[in-house]
Amino acid sequence: MNYFYYSEDKKVFTSKIQALQYSTQNNVKIWFNYYDDAWSKLNWSIEPPQSLEYYYTEHAQSIRDNYDYVILCYSGGYDSTNILETFHYNNIKLDKIVIVGAFSQDSISGVDENHNGELYHNAYPTIEKLGLSSITETFDYTKLFLDIKQLSVYNLGEEWIHELNGFYSPHNWFWYDLEKYVVPNHMKDKKVAIIFGRDKPKLNNGNFWFSDNASLSYGKGPDKTTNIHRINFYWEPEHPFILLKQIHTIKETRLKYPNVNLTIDDMIYNLKNPLVFKSPKSRISILSLRDDFLRNKTNSEIFDFYKHSMNKMKQYTNILNMPVVFSKYYYV
Repeated sequence: MNYFYYSEDKKVFTSKIQALQYSTQNNVKIWFNYYDDAWSKLNWSIEPPQSLEYYYTEHAQSIRDNYDYVILCYSGGYDSTNILETFHYNNIKLDKIVIVGAFSQDSISGVDENHNGELYHNAYPTIEKLGLSSITETFDYTKLFLDIKQLSVYNLGEEWIHELNGFYSPHNWFWYDLEKYVVPNHMKDKKVAIIFGRDKPKLNNGNFWFSDNASLSYGKGPDKTTNIHRINFYWEPEHPFILLKQIHTIKETRLKYPNVNLTIDDMIYNLKNPLVFKSPKSRISILSLRDDFLRNKTNSEIFDFYKHSMNKMKQYTNILNMPVVFSKYYYV
């Protein structure tokens, strides 16, 4: 997958901003490319015969069998908790669990001021209950903002807005460099899997599409060209039956219980450790709730760099909040 976006007149782009700029200037539609060739070969109308738990476990075991070192990025939400439980309760080893937050920006521990509530109230208690504290590493990405010159995106200058896609909030700068921080030095030449809980399917009249914001790992797409791979657990084209089974499960559940208010999470996950807290979702892709604290740091180098970048983005697109770009439709 060497490009992420394409237009109806067959132009391709690696930069979302350039794709949107071309779309506006030429009045053509653009789409997001997420392994289109692989997903287009799938027969979406046929429901896989095994249970969801079977396919979750099968994929977890496949990752373990094919990688020397396995890392889970754990947010305390439904998607990553289901992955954690899949590994743990099937005795499939994780080498490291990574938790990332803006912890030093909270006034006290345990609040949700900077979108850390799910970590405090879900992630840490679950990890302790399962006895996984010894393999868990916490990162406060805001400490890197004290010297932003160490961030790759800063060294890219204003060009970083073309390098990252989907979300543009500053915490994505940490995630862009994630491999540097979470992979131990002695494993950097080995096969390493970094697992993300991306994502749950949302259907439109029973049909499905991928979105760039949900598919890209915090602004960076899955990369299979090196020995360190970012894996979107639920949306890997090599393991399509997870997504396909989830979609059919959602459709069938809605048909069977049309008057019952069930969330998608209720339909596709059966957590042994129910979540007690849910953080709100960020409404815009430019400045997320995780980075809202930057509004009070207007006299800092990081704020100046970010503001300059957003002004440059607006010059390219004349858009204040970047829209989501969808893939082609897949008819179920």
